[in-house]
Amino acid sequence: MALNRQELLDRRKDLSQFLFHMTRSGDLKLAKDLYSLPKDGLVPIDGGRSLTAIIQNRRIEARSAFGYFNFKIRYTRPNGTVLNPNSMIKRDWIKAVCFTETPIDHVSLQTEDILGRQLKFQPFGLAFREAVVRRANGNPIFYVQTTNQGVRDALDKMAEAPNSSDFKPLMPLIEGFGPPWFRRPEGPAEIDFRWEREWRVAGDFSFSLSDVAFGLCPASQKTMFEGLVKDEFPFVDPTDDIDVIKAELRGWPRLRDLR
Repeated sequence: MALNRQELLDRRKDLSQFLFHMTRSGDLKLAKDLYSLPKDGLVPIDGGRSLTAIIQNRRIEARSAFGYFNFKIRYTRPNGTVLNPNSMIKRDWIKAVCFTETPIDHVSLQTEDILGRQLKFQPFGLAFREAVVRRANGNPIFYVQTTNQGVRDALDKMAEAPNSSDFKPLMPLIEGFGPPWFRRPEGPAEIDFRWEREWRVAGDFSFSLSDVAFGLCPASQKTMFEGLVKDEFPFVDPTDDIDVIKAELRGWPRLRDLR
């Protein structure tokens, strides 16, 4: 008898039932053209405080620009020379909110130090069902082999086309794997983050508490965060034993189908 889609997903342990948005600590780069600043800046951020603000505002703000077109903005260097002089792209077009389709069994890996990744996530975040993110026009990102010159030429033509704004919905979704498109002396020789199974929503992502499947936070802060959402959904520590996590989540009616 043929398997239906749900039966297939139930048997594929490498596929996730949820899309996770995780927060981080460190410095957030403020691009001058996104934040109307005289020059690029940095502000310190904290994963726990960011998650608190997200819950209070019922919104994940798209604070940064992503993807190939982030390197194709017209930019005047301090010496007066112009980079990408023919580009029509505005950085505001490629702001996005990011999610990972990592299975719950492995989501704690997102908090590890990973060679070549600039962002270090903390064990704070929210889990959403795929349908919730899709309603906001969320989409898996498209990975492009960086040595595929034909594809790169096509992307460059999009950046310089008079109607380039027609491609705005696609632009935040393009990422590369292979040798970096624009390698820095201190950067890695190879990049490949396809394993993250990243999704993006262009612009801010608004939600209601009923849209959230569950939250992530350190065990010491579970009571505080569950109080913040008035026990609408549970919080678990992603670094706990996975069997303990799953048993706790299955105790909630909306999560009885947890694999």
